[in-house]
Amino acid sequence: MIRIHLLPEQREMLEQARRIRRSNLAERCLAVLLSDRDQSVPVIAESIGRHEHTIRSWLKAYLLEGLEGLQNTPPPGRTNLKAHEALTILQPVLARHPSAYGYLEAGWSTNSLVAYLSTQGLAVSPSTVKRALKQGGWVYKRFAKTMPVHAPSGEEKKVGWTRLSRAPWPSVRRKLSRSCSSMNRM
Repeated sequence: MIRIHLLPEQREMLEQARRIRRSNLAERCLAVLLSDRDQSVPVIAESIGRHEHTIRSWLKAYLLEGLEGLQNTPPPGRTNLKAHEALTILQPVLARHPSAYGYLEAGWSTNSLVAYLSTQGLAVSPSTVKRALKQGGWVYKRFAKTMPVHAPSGEEKKVGWTRLSRAPWPSVRRKLSRSCSSMNRM
């Protein structure tokens, strides 16, 4: 059974940390404070809505390291080394235009960055490139689709669809007239 008895200054420090409300620190401080009020681990777990093992691990961490033991620990699992390596390669590359590296694009896209990294010997996925850009403080935004220069306007389209006998723009009119004349020959 784990019971914690706090000194008044420790209690005050936990109350202050609880008011900050950064991540789960407030919840962990509350568990320690409830233990100081002679509540058992099962009662604390039920009142907070956590498992008893979780409450015990928080109390043990506080007993071993104090308030520092209640801080968030790094997430489990290995670190993403490819994203870090991709970021070190991409930092100087992103400062220049893609044409400097032989690409025809108007700007860097995820696929062009993946292609560039593969030429550098690093095989990564587009999602890894996006994570690396986010870690490096770069903002990723997809390019907007642009209309071709010869595309008809909205008004030309409306005229064409309301009157089906006449095409809205000359190139389509020519195509329609050719297809109609070939149909007449049959």
